[in-house]
Amino acid sequence: MHIITNDEGRSHRREMLIDEETEIAHLWVIDFQMRIGTAQVRMAGIGDVYTNRQYRMKGYMRHLYEDTLNYMTAEGYDVSMLFGIPNFYTKFGYATSLPDPYFTIKTRDAEAAGPGGEALISRPIEAGDMPAVIELYNELNAAWTCTIVRAPQTFTEFRKGTDWDRRTESCLWEDGGGRLMGYAVWDRDSTAVKVAEVGARDDRLFATILYALAQQAIEKRCESIEVHAPLGHAFAEYAQRWGATWTIAYPRYGDGMMRIMNQQALFEKLAPELTRRLAASPLASYSGRLVLETNLGITILAREHGQVTAQPGTAHEASAPLPGDVRLELSQDKLAQLIAGYRSARDVLNSAGVSLSGEGFPLLDTLFPKGMPYIWQPDRF
Repeated sequence: MHIITNDEGRSHRREMLIDEETEIAHLWVIDFQMRIGTAQVRMAGIGDVYTNRQYRMKGYMRHLYEDTLNYMTAEGYDVSMLFGIPNFYTKFGYATSLPDPYFTIKTRDAEAAGPGGEALISRPIEAGDMPAVIELYNELNAAWTCTIVRAPQTFTEFRKGTDWDRRTESCLWEDGGGRLMGYAVWDRDSTAVKVAEVGARDDRLFATILYALAQQAIEKRCESIEVHAPLGHAFAEYAQRWGATWTIAYPRYGDGMMRIMNQQALFEKLAPELTRRLAASPLASYSGRLVLETNLGITILAREHGQVTAQPGTAHEASAPLPGDVRLELSQDKLAQLIAGYRSARDVLNSAGVSLSGEGFPLLDTLFPKGMPYIWQPDRF
């Protein structure tokens, strides 16, 4: 029995084999750049986890996955994420880190938005439009935690809609000079309007987009429109004025999950974003150290002369902090939830096994604000 890795561009298939031809199990590790605020980190997305039927319930996948954790650490991934079945991936250190939000709006209410006053050209998205769509997407999501950084070389089309087996249809709006102003992507479905992604360069286009979705819903004879987007998204806020109902699921041990792979490298990449957060807060004049201790190691976040740095720490520094140090001890999975903004500092500190010394709550709340981390449906793996 042995494990091999077959590299296919940014995707890496890891297989457990009995011999050269007989596969026991496999999974894929996919290379992504992901945002934490304005910072970008290297994320290993896990997909297509599968054990052949005759080898199930014998511990083979556990062995393959534990080996894959070592592989991802050695390959230099900062974090790993997956969309997992309930109550399985916690044993590998993953914690739910993404809520699952969407809103519905009645067709008649969406129609009331009217056609909008912009003189624009609308048509389906074509292959040649993708670089402009990606550029607009990256601009709109430049600071939204957990969104994927897209590149024309790897994101060549909208392959999926609101679920794994959903193909898509789309529309873009451009001005008379051919400049992309906005776009929407929805499921190819004759009986429903389910929007997987929407974006606009100018908020004034939202009326046009919502009205177009309403016209589609009228043609399909469906009473409502479903839009998958994070709470607080600009289009969602516009739709709310016409009447919307939100559904937000917070799974316990499944769905969008994350774990930290290389803690020190991760915080080195996060340091500029942490600097930005402090500078924009009431703690703008703060100078001091936050000693983070997890099962992955010790990282010291120090702020001097307005800049946050991330330095590896020692067990002595964790056990004998300097005067004024804030020390936080917790498991890496809880730290992952804190970094993603899935859980607030207050909630994490109210968890078993978490210890905070020093007057650290305002600092933690500033560095790791609660938010709405989100991966758009077409990016999910």
